[in-house]
Amino acid sequence: MFSIHGEWKIEVRGNVVVQWFSGTWNEEAIIAYVKEFRAKASPLKGSPWAIVSSFEDWELGVPAIDKHIEEHCQWFKDNGCSKDCHIYTKSAAKEMQLERLIPHTDAYYERQVFTNAKDASTWLASHGFLIDGLSINRIANK
Repeated sequence: MFSIHGEWKIEVRGNVVVQWFSGTWNEEAIIAYVKEFRAKASPLKGSPWAIVSSFEDWELGVPAIDKHIEEHCQWFKDNGCSKDCHIYTKSAAKEMQLERLIPHTDAYYERQVFTNAKDASTWLASHGFLIDGLSINRIANK
C-alpha cells in the first residue's frame, strides 16, 4: 500500500456538501476520501441534497481512481444527491477526466460546471440549496 497522494476537505453546510480537492490523486487517496465523504454525507440521506466541488487546485488522478469515482457517484445519486456543481477554470485535461467519469444529467440528478463559486451558488440557490460563494471559497483557504 502506498501513502496517500492528494488532498481534500469536506464540509456539510445545511443540505449542501462543500468540497475542495488538491494535488494529483492516487488510489489510496480516493479510498480514504470516499470513506470520509460517506461518513459526513450519510445524515443527509432521505432528503434531497447537493454537492459543490472546487477542483481549481486538483491536478488529475491515476487511472486506478476511475472505478472508485464511478462507484462513489452512484452512491451519492442513490442516496439523495440531486444537484452537483464542479468549479474550475477551463482546462481540457480536467474536463476530460472529470466529465468522462462523473454522471451526466438524468431525471433525478443534474450536474453543472462553473468557473467561479458565485455562479455555482446562484445556480444551487435557484434549486433550493442555499450556500453562498464565500462559504464555498472559504473551504479552500482553511
